[in-house]
Amino acid sequence: MTNDACAPYMGPALIDVTKISSKLVDITNGNLQGFQRQKPGIDDVLNELSKAIPQYGENLGIHLSMLQKVSEKTELLAEIRSLKRDVLKLAEVLEESEIFYEDAREADISRIGGFVDATIRHGDPSVQAAFNQTLKYRSQYAEKAAATRRKNKLAEAEALPGPDPKPAQPNPV
Repeated sequence: MTNDACAPYMGPALIDVTKISSKLVDITNGNLQGFQRQKPGIDDVLNELSKAIPQYGENLGIHLSMLQKVSEKTELLAEIRSLKRDVLKLAEVLEESEIFYEDAREADISRIGGFVDATIRHGDPSVQAAFNQTLKYRSQYAEKAAATRRKNKLAEAEALPGPDPKPAQPNPV
């Protein structure tokens, strides 16, 4: 992995939801079935309601507090979405950082195994016992790949057509 593929995270490291914590909900078992989501055109609707309810609301039996409720929920949604963007980005960065450092650790373990292998071959075979788990760990994928190659080779050999049971007749007359 090259360093060109990585950049330091410059976003927020601390995301504080205290301001809206009393408004946050946890849906039981994450069951969101039946909940309605906003549809295209919501901005036009909100703009229309902000003008029409003050003008016509009393005639329709719609109290101004209903418009206030819609406005408060719209502001809360904006705050939630802003925080959510930061949280999702931070979660993405944490996932990528985990993978990056896991890969780097695996490379370090592989290098250590290489030093152990070289020492076993060219100097002191007694060190193998001290690094047995490391060597076994490092070779897991290689052993699995070798087993897969053996299995595929065997399957390929079994799939080849065998000799024809009836030999061909030489020049039939």
